[in-house]
Amino acid sequence: MIFFKVSQNINIKIADNSLVVLNKENKNKEEEEYIYISTFFDFEAIKEIFKSVGDSYKTMVVNEKWILEKKSFPIELGVSNKNEFLLQKQKQKAYSFLDSLESFNKDELYKNSDFVDIKTQLKVNKKDISIAIIGGVGRDIGEMINGLNALRILYKVLQKKYKNIKIDLFLESAQNQYYKRDKEFLEKDSTINQVLPLCIKLNKFMEYDYYIDNSLIYETTFYKELNYIDAYLYKFGIDSTKTDQHLKYNYYDMSFYQVPQELKNELDKIKKQSKIVLFHPFTPKADRSIPKDIANSFLKELISISDYSIVSALKIDKIENDKFFDLSRYSKSLFDFIYIISQADYIITADTSTYHISDMFLIPTVSIFSDEELAQKRLKYYQSTKAYILKEEKRNLSLLRFDNELLTINKYSKYKSLKAKKVLKLLNTIYQ
Repeated sequence: MIFFKVSQNINIKIADNSLVVLNKENKNKEEEEYIYISTFFDFEAIKEIFKSVGDSYKTMVVNEKWILEKKSFPIELGVSNKNEFLLQKQKQKAYSFLDSLESFNKDELYKNSDFVDIKTQLKVNKKDISIAIIGGVGRDIGEMINGLNALRILYKVLQKKYKNIKIDLFLESAQNQYYKRDKEFLEKDSTINQVLPLCIKLNKFMEYDYYIDNSLIYETTFYKELNYIDAYLYKFGIDSTKTDQHLKYNYYDMSFYQVPQELKNELDKIKKQSKIVLFHPFTPKADRSIPKDIANSFLKELISISDYSIVSALKIDKIENDKFFDLSRYSKSLFDFIYIISQADYIITADTSTYHISDMFLIPTVSIFSDEELAQKRLKYYQSTKAYILKEEKRNLSLLRFDNELLTINKYSKYKSLKAKKVLKLLNTIYQ
């Protein structure tokens, strides 16, 4: 966490059109009302916003040690993330020098990954407790699904000591284009009381009994070594090796969702023809997406060799066939997309949130990976998903780095092994 003040009053409009209000200090009021808390990355985003407004808008970091010594400051749970600002600044300086040293392993710098059993930290003696989680439980939907599972396990652990547990999540908001989507997704979970934007005032933060600081979980060695749910359990101070594996299976309660009638009608019509295969070739990250021309070729092959109806919640150009159905116009929200996945009989997807969602419904799924080790880690607890590994790697024309992709040879060579017949064969082995 970063603690800071601001030099001028400012309202920052965030992705859900609400405002984050930051006020400069008023000497006639308590200082805690004008000290704000956020993550390092959200703090950096706020500084960029201030730069665009004017020179008089400044941020001033407050000494963390002075704040942590306050008697009313909440107790930190799980793996500690103290001194975040200083560690990040030291890291930046160290990287600028150590980047040139071939033998230096950046992962060894400021690991912050010493495990602490949460049971040794539960020192508040009352029936009702409140917890603030700074930074949420994941950056994308797939990770959030696993993070929520870990949070439910945490809730069960806390229930052994406390009667009522209130958990509030505070998400990065300053330049988070997905804040509205993430808030809507997370706040539906029964373990969560509220989802709120960062920043949070220090005086409000000190009303909580406990806090978990997820600000830098993505930079820890345990996060890089473990799958999502085990990494979050480790962060929360829960031994994943002693946690019932059945509790780790993905789950999300969609009972609140009202299916748009036109979407239901379209899917019912398709189901009458044949079983449905959802094909999802693209991801927000280009390096995980199937290239468009390869995706088109694969889809045409899939249509020609199977008796299934092929649907997509994404727009795939240049495909016109009676067995292909473009549902992109019906997929207007994340919940629409989840519903479409839930109605498929089989799924073929790039490495994205789709297979995390399909696992909740135990739908046979093939996910396409280029990294076998990553696939094994991601799919560790997934019984309905198998990985199709792309073996060949991209090779450049020379050691130079080109901005022009046309100068890169064998760009798609790793996709030569991607054949619809092989994928269907793998898909049919999942529940054998």
